[in-house]
Amino acid sequence: MKYEKSLCFVDLLSFKNPNLAKKITKNCINISCIYDENLKAKFYKCEIGSINFVLALLCKLAQTDEFSEFDEGYLSAESCFGEEEAFEVIEFLNDADTIIVDDNFKFHKDAQNIEYFLEFLSGKFKLKILDSNENELKFENTKRANLKELDNYDGLVLFNTFLNDEFLHCSKQFLNLAKCKDGAEVEISSKEFKINRTLKLDTKLQGTIAFLDYDKLGFNFSQICVKEIK
Repeated sequence: MKYEKSLCFVDLLSFKNPNLAKKITKNCINISCIYDENLKAKFYKCEIGSINFVLALLCKLAQTDEFSEFDEGYLSAESCFGEEEAFEVIEFLNDADTIIVDDNFKFHKDAQNIEYFLEFLSGKFKLKILDSNENELKFENTKRANLKELDNYDGLVLFNTFLNDEFLHCSKQFLNLAKCKDGAEVEISSKEFKINRTLKLDTKLQGTIAFLDYDKLGFNFSQICVKEIK
């Protein structure tokens, strides 16, 4: 089964679920903070963890009074998801059939609102909601809450994804900011954990998001500090 008209909110779907990624066609849209070169869908970029703001913007622009208190300019600026792009997505939803959301969203601090916005869009545009494992989701009983502000992900960021190795994959920019060399043994620390890994330069990567495959239950993105072990 191919997905011909799906709006996708999954970060690096080709890593998370390669079989599903192969079913996503060029007619679909993927909104994410990371460009997935193995995904055929049209790409729209947003800030890390800003799915709640992107969804709130789409709901506001869907011509309804329920979200009249939202400032679309603010939502757009904070999420780095343009209003023009949002209108294009709204137009796309008129003919779409599915929203696919990263199953990791349940660890987002604003998961309740994400569920509410997904359910609203699902009802308005008659869309099925699937997670990144292709499980159907329904959120009929979810209540709307106050929209939570976005976290600041300036500096070094870790993305937890499936890689089948224990290296910390990073860009040249990441190495420069961390003041470390390719192949160095480093200590990676955040508010939740501290682990040691080996840095591995990936020339295809850009920016300050590094990739690591490690056992952690929680939101996939973490602000980190990196210190070389000497």
